[in-house]
Amino acid sequence: MAGGRIKIVDLANQLGVSTSTVSRALNNEGRMSDQTRKAILELANKWGYKPNPFAINLLRKQSKNIGIILPEFTHHYFSKVLDGVNKVVNEHGYHLFINVHEECHEKEVKAVGMLNNMRVDGIIASYAHSTTDFSHFLETLEDNVPVVFLDRMCEDLDASHVLTDDFPGCVEAVTHMVQTGRKKIVHLAGPENLSTSFTRLTGYKEGMKQNGLLVQDKYILPVDDPTWKARLETLILSDDVDGLLCFNDYVAFEAVQRLKHHGKSIPEDVSIIGFADEPVATYMSPKLSTVHQPAENMGRRAAELLLWHIANPTSPKVHFENLPTSLVLRESTRKVQPASNFKPIVRVLMNAS
Repeated sequence: MAGGRIKIVDLANQLGVSTSTVSRALNNEGRMSDQTRKAILELANKWGYKPNPFAINLLRKQSKNIGIILPEFTHHYFSKVLDGVNKVVNEHGYHLFINVHEECHEKEVKAVGMLNNMRVDGIIASYAHSTTDFSHFLETLEDNVPVVFLDRMCEDLDASHVLTDDFPGCVEAVTHMVQTGRKKIVHLAGPENLSTSFTRLTGYKEGMKQNGLLVQDKYILPVDDPTWKARLETLILSDDVDGLLCFNDYVAFEAVQRLKHHGKSIPEDVSIIGFADEPVATYMSPKLSTVHQPAENMGRRAAELLLWHIANPTSPKVHFENLPTSLVLRESTRKVQPASNFKPIVRVLMNAS
């Protein structure tokens, strides 16, 4: 038969049997004469019949497809997350459909709708900065399609999530700067809607409090506020900043440029710590101290949790995982000076009488 993809109905019409008979023969199932089974298999081989995996999976009520929605995957962090997800998905025989929303809520909603129309078995999502309405994810969950949130937690929905434990990472970062003599520590905070922004800001505040420093509004500059750069320059020009804890490494890079523009030396005048440990941290001059996030492992865990939900569709259990961070010290921070063990030798001179 020439032209087009060969279908089961084509084989059935040619041989004068039912489509169910052809399907049973191709899958080596059911009872039929050896002659009929042989005729079907020979014709299928002759015509180059190939089964449609999507049709087969739909009959089994499983697509073997998983969707992932990320802000983007050009930056190293999300590319490593994607790498971790992809490895687990491939190990278990699933296919991955990748979508990006570029921090746009409307694109995110369209991506969720498209994945639902494709009848994916589950979705991994890192929602957009601008997302405050999660009804598109709620509809997905109500259709018994599991969703696992990645890097960003959604408190409005009973859904599993995988995050990094940013709070102690920020406390440790502030403490290190204080131990090197810094007292006027500014936090360049992330977008207000993100759970990670809140966690890192809370960690900054706790770090300040634990080290006996006052938390001041003038030292908290949200980067989604268009005035943050001007406010930072005001602090720089008035020598009212000697440490910076940044929401991510790219924000830290911008801060470094402004400090250099105003003649500040790093870390002699100002210490800087970023977040995520992107490659840019090692390309910068000076090399950036930062809080490392295990991006690939976070992707793996998100995929493993999603596969667990797919395998346990009736379980109401929700998983919350926080993976540990670690402080990586490079050239943008001073070194903590070890306590001196020097003990003076006191000699008492006694005059002989």
